[in-house]
Amino acid sequence: MASRVDKIYGDAYISVKTDEDDLLEALEEAKAVKEILDSNTDFVNFLNHPQITKEEKMEAAKNVFDGRVSDDMTGFLMIIIKKGRFKEFDGIFTYIISNIKRQLGIGALHVTSAMPLSQEQKDKILKKVIASSEYQKLEVTYETDKDIIGGLILCMDDRIMDNSIRTKLDSMGRYLSQIQL
Repeated sequence: MASRVDKIYGDAYISVKTDEDDLLEALEEAKAVKEILDSNTDFVNFLNHPQITKEEKMEAAKNVFDGRVSDDMTGFLMIIIKKGRFKEFDGIFTYIISNIKRQLGIGALHVTSAMPLSQEQKDKILKKVIASSEYQKLEVTYETDKDIIGGLILCMDDRIMDNSIRTKLDSMGRYLSQIQL
C-alpha cells in the first residue's frame, strides 16, 4: 500500500504528465529511472547520506540525469531531493508506475501452473482474463510450481483465483475432518 508521501508526490507528477498528454512516455521514463536507481546502490546511498548537503545531492543528480531524461523528470527528482524525500524514491516511483499503468489500461497478471504452459494455453488465459477485466493489456509473468499438482493460480491486482488441485484437496481434507463419521 502506498504511503501518503508516495501518493502526494506520485499524484503531482502524474497530474503534470496527464496535462501534457504524455503518460506512455512518462511510464517508460519512470521505469527507466527506477531501474537505474535500483541498480546503483552507491549513488542512492550518496543521495541518502545525511552529511551531504541537499545542494551537493542535487548537483550530482543533475549531472547524472540532465539531458538523459525529460526536464519534468529532472525537476521532479530535484524536488524530491530538495524536500528531503529521496529515501522514499522507491515507493514514489512504484506508485507512479502502477498508477500510470492503471490509467493506460495496463494490468499485471501472475500465472502459476504445475507444468509449463504452451503458447496456445497462454493465449487462451490472456484472452479470458482481458475479457473479464477492465484492462486492455496485461503484463503477464508465468511461474511453474509442481506442488500445486494441477490447475492454475491467477493473481491480478489484489485478487487471487486459486483453482489448483492442491487447494481443492486441502479444502476437501478440511471439510472431511469436520464431518463426524
